[in-house]
Amino acid sequence: MKGIRLLNRVKILNILNKIDFFSAFNPGEKNMIVDTRSRFVAADEGENIIVQGERDSAFYILLHGKAHVELEENQKILAALEPGDFFGEVSFLTNTPRTSNVVADETCILFRFDKKVMNSLPPMTREKIKDKIIAKLVNLLSDKNESQK
Repeated sequence: MKGIRLLNRVKILNILNKIDFFSAFNPGEKNMIVDTRSRFVAADEGENIIVQGERDSAFYILLHGKAHVELEENQKILAALEPGDFFGEVSFLTNTPRTSNVVADETCILFRFDKKVMNSLPPMTREKIKDKIIAKLVNLLSDKNESQK
């Protein structure tokens, strides 16, 4: 993946305003996120965004494009990802190896969120991020429990 440094500030803010992940963030918080321009990355079609088994403590928010989650053993697709989806949060929280691959289905623009970015934000903003991650994990667990019935 390659870093994106020359995105127009207004365009980035427009993208963030359309992404549900950032719905609870105020304009000042969104501006702080835009100021971390080096955290925006692009992945080409067919490129691995996350590689199963690797240790990387970042999570990603898909801003543009489509991707999918697959298991390395059998390339079984576990989930389709669209703008607004985020992934990699388990390794971000636990510092454990990646449990699956995430592959770009087309050119993707992503926000790479790592510990350095997290630590640079005010506590209230960090709490909003944690709340989004927790809500997703609870929903995944609930869906899993429903499918077991």
